[in-house]
Amino acid sequence: MSTPTAQRRFVVRPLAGRVGAEIRGIDLHDPLDADTVHEVREVLADRGVVVFTGQTLGCEGHLTLARQLGEIRFPPDYLPTLKSDGYPEISVLSTENGFGTRADKWHADVSWAPTPPRYSILHMQVVPEVGGDTMWASQFDAYERLSEPMKRFLEPLTVQHGLPSGPAGATHPLVHRHPITGRRALFVSPTFTHRIVELDEAESEAVLTHLYRTSTAPEAVCRWRWSAGDIAVWDNHFVLHYAITDYGSAPRTIHRIEVEGQPLIPALPDPARAADSGR
Repeated sequence: MSTPTAQRRFVVRPLAGRVGAEIRGIDLHDPLDADTVHEVREVLADRGVVVFTGQTLGCEGHLTLARQLGEIRFPPDYLPTLKSDGYPEISVLSTENGFGTRADKWHADVSWAPTPPRYSILHMQVVPEVGGDTMWASQFDAYERLSEPMKRFLEPLTVQHGLPSGPAGATHPLVHRHPITGRRALFVSPTFTHRIVELDEAESEAVLTHLYRTSTAPEAVCRWRWSAGDIAVWDNHFVLHYAITDYGSAPRTIHRIEVEGQPLIPALPDPARAADSGR
């Protein structure tokens, strides 16, 4: 776990017991200084997702925030973007274009790529009067609630991810580590995980079914009720998310920017855990 900064220049309000935080006291209309960026990253490392309320930024402000967190990654080719307005980096997920209702399954964004995006940054534009919340599930918590024998069994394994209707696109460690804190997490989702490479199909299905229950258990989940202007940033390597489509025909539009990630760090090798696994 990350060590909290002794005196932050903003207030962190947990959204749930084990995941999520609302950050108060930051105006994203002004660029963040390096110390504040570092502190926000600390909260992300600990809580997985952070929300900033009332941030009515334009596209330039959205891009500025993303650039402070890393290198911007262009959206997959199939997603509608604001390219015609000069912002090809920003994808548009809306009821109008049909992509606003396709995220109602637990998933990590673009996990089928060899290097999935590290951060996803949503900026709510049009929110339904009722419904349209988003949930996030901590994959740190999912891993930590497994028994020790199950952790040791899973740590050497790898999983294939791909689009639901296509072939596997990438293989990732099933359990990986945070690059700063070393904390371990699962990397599976019902949407994009195809199978565990080292197991036969029946074994893989049985283990994944158990892990999906664990990874999305209520204890691991927070939920956010959006208002127009809210911004949510989450560590796409360490939380799953689910956009709830409970708002009927009401319009909902959100802008998304992705920030480049690095390859996932396997839980093994690690001398202490490797020794445990060999017992």
